[in-house]
Amino acid sequence: GSGGDVQGDKLSIRHNSGFSVLSSCEEDWKPEAIAQFKLLGKMMSFTVDLSKVGCACNLAFYLISMPARDVHGDYNKGSNGQGQPPYYCDANMVGGQWCPEIDIMEANNHAFQATLHRCDPAVNQHYSFCDRGGCEQTTRTRDNAYGPGSEYRIDTTRPFQVRTEFLKDEGMLTGMRTTLVQEGHRVVLNHLTCDVDYLAKLTDAITDGMSLRITYWGQSASTMAWLDSPPCHREACMGSHAGEATISNMTVSELEDVPSASDSDGDAGTQDASVDASAADEPENHHWVSDPMAPWKCHHYVGNQQETGWCSRVGFEGGFEYKFTGGEGSLCGPCWCCKRKAKLAGSGVHATQAPSWSTPAPTWNTPAPAPAWSPPTTTQAVATKAPSLMKGEIKIGGVESAYLAGTGGNVDGDTMTIHHNAGFTIFTDKEKTWEPENIEEFKLLGKIISYRVDLSKVGCACNLAFYLISMPARDMQGKPSPGTNRQGQPPYYCDANMVGGQWCPEIDIMEANNH
Repeated sequence: GSGGDVQGDKLSIRHNSGFSVLSSCEEDWKPEAIAQFKLLGKMMSFTVDLSKVGCACNLAFYLISMPARDVHGDYNKGSNGQGQPPYYCDANMVGGQWCPEIDIMEANNHAFQATLHRCDPAVNQHYSFCDRGGCEQTTRTRDNAYGPGSEYRIDTTRPFQVRTEFLKDEGMLTGMRTTLVQEGHRVVLNHLTCDVDYLAKLTDAITDGMSLRITYWGQSASTMAWLDSPPCHREACMGSHAGEATISNMTVSELEDVPSASDSDGDAGTQDASVDASAADEPENHHWVSDPMAPWKCHHYVGNQQETGWCSRVGFEGGFEYKFTGGEGSLCGPCWCCKRKAKLAGSGVHATQAPSWSTPAPTWNTPAPAPAWSPPTTTQAVATKAPSLMKGEIKIGGVESAYLAGTGGNVDGDTMTIHHNAGFTIFTDKEKTWEPENIEEFKLLGKIISYRVDLSKVGCACNLAFYLISMPARDMQGKPSPGTNRQGQPPYYCDANMVGGQWCPEIDIMEANNH
């Protein structure tokens, strides 16, 4: 790869860099030379120094079923690499090709996350779809577990060890346990909330062998909010926040060779020092609350769970809400025990954060002085001109006057037609769009808002969003703020995910496709 150097067992890596592990030194990328790690029933460990890897940055240490293959089972370099090497694939289709992915570490010095991503069964070793969100565990929901400073069990101002165990039973993957170890303290990310069937679907990939990829990336706060917000907020991955990281002492060993708690690796193993994601360090039940938008799914009992009795009394655990419903016709169909993702009370943190991928947004150009606005331009070679800004009156019952402004659609009476990669905002005056005082404000307390939608052509991985935000955004002095890092959003934009660089309350009335 590029952007770093190796000395002995230590890799030093800089921001915006990436490396893969090969079994032989070649001048060009050859699929047969990509090293394959067969880790079922084994442990992979390494030491990492993230002291200079700040908020909005991500040092990723992960496994993928690379090299990718086409529908005929032949090696496929791919045609849309997006900065990735030939034959690259992952569970978010970065680079244009799907394959299973196990994120052993996605981290900076404020947050650490480990995630498994299964895929639909392969045909000729070619994958057509994977679970982008995955089954993850994170340090962010555990008080004083991980961060910069001596008050945290894992103090990220100093190096620490990462141990990941791939547990098996009768030849099947039954669990992944990640342990962070530092001078007598440990934090355990134990994926007990992953369904047995989910884990089993990764057995073939991890048995056949997966390649190791190490990347260091990150930009604005909003691009990494899924990983580190909170505790991170407005910081960007640049300058002193994006310093060099090191990974050293990488080791693969059999599980029976794992050092015990009393061995000399510095893990004292005392109760006070140990924090298990499924037990002592999990937020108390009252910290988790129902997420009414999350779907109910069947839960398969694992470990020492006591079936119906356990399901009836557990309530909330490990970022999930559980409910015993009694079988056929229940919340989750034929299952006796149902579960759904929960969220932390008052924090806005859901058990599943936004995935580590994004669809490139159109570029909005704001000529000085603000808030003048022009529509997005396109970088496609076939385009001959930028799309024009559409302004049109739309009839909304109960609203005196309403005008849509944006690109990628049209209005006919009370009907709006919108295309993919498009966006619109409602204004009170047709000629004064993108002036903050002209943004339509809907006061809906004690009221109902309704509409009819046709999603018949909006398929999987698409999202038609109909939502309310406290736009226009305002600065510290209370003045309307057009923003400086809008990521495809119009002037004065804000939302609850800091997309576009500014925060504000958000109510998602609809985020949907036809599935």
